[in-house]
Amino acid sequence: MRSKILIYRDYGCADVHPLYKELVSYYRNEDVDVFFTDAAGIKEGILGKDVKAFFLGGGAATPYMEKLAGEANERIRSYVDRGGVYFGICAGAYYACRRIVFEKDIEALHIESRCGLNLVEGEAIGTLYKEYGLLPYSLTAFSAKIVQIRFKDHQLYSALYHGGPFFKRTDAEVVAVYELPDPDLKPAIIQKAYGRGRVILSGVHFEDGEQVLSRKIHELRCDKEAARKNADEMKLAEKNRQALFNRLLKMI
Repeated sequence: MRSKILIYRDYGCADVHPLYKELVSYYRNEDVDVFFTDAAGIKEGILGKDVKAFFLGGGAATPYMEKLAGEANERIRSYVDRGGVYFGICAGAYYACRRIVFEKDIEALHIESRCGLNLVEGEAIGTLYKEYGLLPYSLTAFSAKIVQIRFKDHQLYSALYHGGPFFKRTDAEVVAVYELPDPDLKPAIIQKAYGRGRVILSGVHFEDGEQVLSRKIHELRCDKEAARKNADEMKLAEKNRQALFNRLLKMI
C-alpha cells in the first residue's frame, strides 16, 4: 500500500511548510502520512513502493540539478516508472521538463538548460511577467500575482503565480491554461503517464493561501503594498483556491 507522501526539502528550495500543512490537512482522514526528504534520502532509496507521491516544489531548478543530477534523477525516474507520482510545482515543474527557458530577454536572469530528469518532453518557459504586468522574477511580491487558470470544463480557479512556467511542444495532456487575453493558450498545468506512474506539473502555487501570503508581508521591506494586495485578493478567493488544491490532489 502506498501510504506516504514525500516533499523534497534541500538546497534551493523555497518554504515548503505551506505545502506540508495543506497535504497533512487533505490526508487527515486517510491512512497517509506526509514526510520531508532530501537528495541524500533519494540516493539512499527512500522512494519505495510505499510512496504515493513525491513533491518537488518551488525554489530554483539550478540548485536542484546540482543536488539531484545523475543518481538521484535516475532514482526519481525509476520510482515514477514503477507506479509512483511526481508532482512538480513551479521550479519543480521546470525541473521535470527536458528543456528549461527562463527569462530569455533578460541577460542577468537568463537560463537555458537541460536538467536531465526528462519526465516530460518539450520546454518549460518562463516567466509570464509581461503578460501579467509584473517585474521580472525576484524574491518579492513585485513579481507575484494572484491569477486565474482555466480547466477544460471552463472552471476557473485562483492561485498564486510567482515565476512559474508555461509548457510548449510537450508530450503531456494540458489540464489547465493561464486565463490570458492572448489567443495563444499557455498551459499552466499538465499531466502524463510515465511507465506505470504519473507526472503532474503546475506553473502556479496552488498550495499558498491567504494566511501564507499575509505572513510573508512581515518578511518584506520595499514591497509591502504589493504583498498586501496579493494577500487581500487571495482572501477573497481562498475557497476557490482550496477547491483547486482538492481537485489537483484527486489526480494522484
